[in-house]
Amino acid sequence: MTNIFCKGHARALILPFLFLEIATALAAPDLPVGSASDNPRTIRDFGAKGDGITDDTTAILLAIRTSGIAIIPPGLYRTTKQIKLSNGHGLTGDGILNVDFDTQKPDTANSAVLVDGNDVFIRGIRLRKKFIDGSYGCGIVVASGHTNIAIRDVDVSGYSARYGIHIIEGEDFQVTGCAIHDFMMNTFADMIADSPAGIRITRSKHGIVNNNRLSRIEVGPKGQASVSPLKPGYGPQGYQADHITIVQCSNISITGNMLQTSGEGIDLVLSRNCAVSGNVIADIWFQGIKMLGVSRSSITGNTISDCYQGIGLADHDPFGAPCFGNTVVGNTVLDTGSSGSFNVPAATRVRYSGTYGIDLHEACDQNVIANNVILDTQKEKTMKGAIYRSSGKHNIYSSNVTPDEQKP
Repeated sequence: MTNIFCKGHARALILPFLFLEIATALAAPDLPVGSASDNPRTIRDFGAKGDGITDDTTAILLAIRTSGIAIIPPGLYRTTKQIKLSNGHGLTGDGILNVDFDTQKPDTANSAVLVDGNDVFIRGIRLRKKFIDGSYGCGIVVASGHTNIAIRDVDVSGYSARYGIHIIEGEDFQVTGCAIHDFMMNTFADMIADSPAGIRITRSKHGIVNNNRLSRIEVGPKGQASVSPLKPGYGPQGYQADHITIVQCSNISITGNMLQTSGEGIDLVLSRNCAVSGNVIADIWFQGIKMLGVSRSSITGNTISDCYQGIGLADHDPFGAPCFGNTVVGNTVLDTGSSGSFNVPAATRVRYSGTYGIDLHEACDQNVIANNVILDTQKEKTMKGAIYRSSGKHNIYSSNVTPDEQKP
């Protein structure tokens, strides 16, 4: 849950798929030693043990330097420093990287894997962080300004204050089929400027985030109670964590993701021309989909349940950015205000507006809210109302299905 001020090119997307096909074909661990193109070598050929105790970092880095592709066969490979991928490099396999290092400051050196080049793929590996509460460690970071990055079928768990996957100022990228789960932040820390997320995309364009499974990106009671020195008037920070955070981006497609249990499901901030469709979002402390200063984006066909609010639209006041020109069409929102798995009544966990299915709050102009189904199916109703209409201008409300007693 962030409060920061924070053309797809078909040709450019071909190369990662080619790399992935090659890597899959080459991944047999028993082939004889040879060049990367004929007889690929796994990291065991470079001295890795995969016993969870031996430091296998050097073997992994040597495999990358030698062949450009590190093949990680089944096993538990302890790493004690960052794995860096440059132009054309790849990391693939079924093995687990047991990430056993950490520094207590926000820095790209904290990532288990750093992508610092173009035309890079990461596929199939699992990242297990040795858990440290309040750690600034990240799973995979794509450094600024790189293109043609494919991250597929990766599993990330055990992180705390930052991200499973973070793409910074990237273009033509895909994050697909990944499982990111079981994060915990439960220490006093400032999360107003920057907060935990399973996937974070920052100042990027022309990307795909689809068919990922994210669960339990959580903040414990100490983290919820901490107060930001940057904004002490904000009070206790609450559940500052997201499944997916999209900040200052354009032309990003977020589709078909399964998201369960966090502070917010999908947090769109100061982004434009994005498509959020077909996602299933459940058990959220605040908003299933949050839109701050978002423009010309479509929110369609999502199913959202057991959240304080389903979909929230608002301006981004520090940037003076209204929320305008968006379409919120064909979504299903159920049981807002439910306590979900948190066992905390909605009225005591969020001090904002009310438990509406869709909330248009301040400077929301020229948006279309149509054909949404917004219902409270619970025996004891917790939904305050289906749609909250702000004083915004030229918004269109049409053919939304709501309970009679909750019609706006």
